[in-house]
Amino acid sequence: MRPERHFLLASLALFLCLWLSLPACAEGGALREGASFEGGTAYRTADDIYRVLNLSGSWREMGRQYGALAKDALQQFYREITSDVEARGIDLPQQLDAAKGLAAAMSGDLNALLAGMAETSGLSLDEVLLLNCGMVNLADVLLGPLPPSACSGIAAWGEFTPDGRLTFGRNWDIDRAGMLKYMQYLSVVVFNPDEGNAFANVHPLGNVYLETGINEKGLFLELNNGGYSDPMCYEERENAVSVLVSALNRCDTIDEAAAFLAEIPADMSYIIQLADSARCVSVERPTFGCRVREGDPRGLLVAYNSFVPPYPDEWTGKVAAPRDPKKDARYDNLVNLAHSEPFFGKLDPDGMMRLLDVRYQDGGAVHPGTVMQVVAMPEELCLWIRGFEYSDWQKVELGELFGLEKGA
Repeated sequence: MRPERHFLLASLALFLCLWLSLPACAEGGALREGASFEGGTAYRTADDIYRVLNLSGSWREMGRQYGALAKDALQQFYREITSDVEARGIDLPQQLDAAKGLAAAMSGDLNALLAGMAETSGLSLDEVLLLNCGMVNLADVLLGPLPPSACSGIAAWGEFTPDGRLTFGRNWDIDRAGMLKYMQYLSVVVFNPDEGNAFANVHPLGNVYLETGINEKGLFLELNNGGYSDPMCYEERENAVSVLVSALNRCDTIDEAAAFLAEIPADMSYIIQLADSARCVSVERPTFGCRVREGDPRGLLVAYNSFVPPYPDEWTGKVAAPRDPKKDARYDNLVNLAHSEPFFGKLDPDGMMRLLDVRYQDGGAVHPGTVMQVVAMPEELCLWIRGFEYSDWQKVELGELFGLEKGA
């Protein structure tokens, strides 16, 4: 065979391999409608993989809808995860103590939601609380006392995307080996409360606190553990994952949400990314203060589990230096990938999905802790979700679930 023909065939084979490996950013992705209950409706994603619940009314009414629409799955998930945690050394009374502690640190709205779930799910209130805390209890037994080298996020806009509009990619990281089997319960739950903004929460079913979400105004947020930078804990303060529900419900813009978060003392250290269609900031929230970190003005912000220097002068002696990149290179890896030829200027949702496929050993951020991933396009009120190594990407368009007209 002539060398040039061999080269052409090899090039074609490489192209086909790359093309076939591209993640599906389906133009369709219409949800499949299922049962309804007291004004709430259950859906499934287009490939019938994940549940999407659309709830409305008071917090207790939304809880009743939640419990009835996901009754069988909630009961099954409860049995599986409490038994799993017990088999790993935390008995049910200990699990319940932690569950009641988490509920006590959450808002009255979320506790009303949990109470409503107990009315219709076939689970008692204690069992609902246990399920709400199930992934937390499992994480505690899987990870132990050390702060996790966990979640990461990357926002691209401006020069880093084809049309300047913002795309966000998020890794939710704890322990894939221990949690992969629970990705069957991954869900998007949409809340349309009587007051404030409608918003969506991406989480396993029954976990009503929020770590990844977006509201009807196109404000997206995600939370990363910041315990490595500041390990202090104040149990008497409202839990940050409850505060984030209020932030999406009450705030319309990045600046409003950043100011809202700055006014509430943190129970633990977290790094919270706030994004809209054109900008992203990182709210670094130790237990003694708060600051807003802007990204690259050309259109890039990366966050992981350490605050990013330079620090404010008043933080001297209170915040640990970032991890040695030789031990945790995820921040540098994501920055480098975003600037690389395959991704610079190409980070639309498809490009972001390809970037999120890159494993740590290959210069990315995916590692054995990566459990779930989300890509968001706030301007379109659109999410793509997947349990890593569990499913392909599933598209969830939220505008109509928020009660908005198409194109509004």
